[in-house]
Amino acid sequence: MSGRQRKKHANRKPGQRRKRKQVQRNVKDRLSGTLNMYEHQSTYSPNFPVRFLIYLAQEYQTVIEKAERSLYGTGRISLPTPQCVVFYNGTKEMPEEQTLRLSEAFENKTVRADVELTVQMLNINYGHNKCLMEKCRVLEEYSKLVAITRECMHSEKDMQTALNRAMDSCIEQGILKEFLLKNRAEVLGMLLEEFDAEKYERTIRGEGWEEGREEGREEGEIKVNRLGILLTEAGRSDDFLKSLSDRGFQKRLFIEFGLEEENQ
Repeated sequence: MSGRQRKKHANRKPGQRRKRKQVQRNVKDRLSGTLNMYEHQSTYSPNFPVRFLIYLAQEYQTVIEKAERSLYGTGRISLPTPQCVVFYNGTKEMPEEQTLRLSEAFENKTVRADVELTVQMLNINYGHNKCLMEKCRVLEEYSKLVAITRECMHSEKDMQTALNRAMDSCIEQGILKEFLLKNRAEVLGMLLEEFDAEKYERTIRGEGWEEGREEGREEGEIKVNRLGILLTEAGRSDDFLKSLSDRGFQKRLFIEFGLEEENQ
């Protein structure tokens, strides 16, 4: 799943890449009047509901554009019912399931908000959500792959050696065996991106990479979310999506909207 790997399906669109150093995706799946939106994340963020709100608005805009009725007409335009889910497999301890609410981000808590959006975050690390894993063997085997990979990385100094050892171990145990044999190079590339070299080396040295970067990452996410809101209000949703994968373009937008000084 994490991975960033995307396959086109009749009812599924490839997701958009969110962050530079993580495997994250947003997959939209329309079935029977329901819009199922999924993200796979290795880093927790309290801003998941804000991001899903932006994705949902973009998706509804597409639905409305394709509708035969006018948005300003008297006939109601039918919209698919959204279901928002985050599959979490980061190293930070998280509960089996957690509901995140958009209203938690609202500044004035004394006023009843007229808008709400909830996101279900499911912990898919190995050993968690056993009922879910029993119903989805592929998800269970993927969680085992990630767990074995982390174990190998703690005992090997060379990152690529650790990843190859993890895949060999999974193949021997019959974990995603056919998929790994057929797509080994692609999976290795995905894992190299997921467990990037800089993060791996700092973890081996015990410098607490995640904790040391937490504050800066949260500040960056707030700025990105603010940019998303401003671009959406300006009718420039495509520019926001482009900014998520183009750091230079993102920086120019930060400057354009006064979120960052030009000499930063």
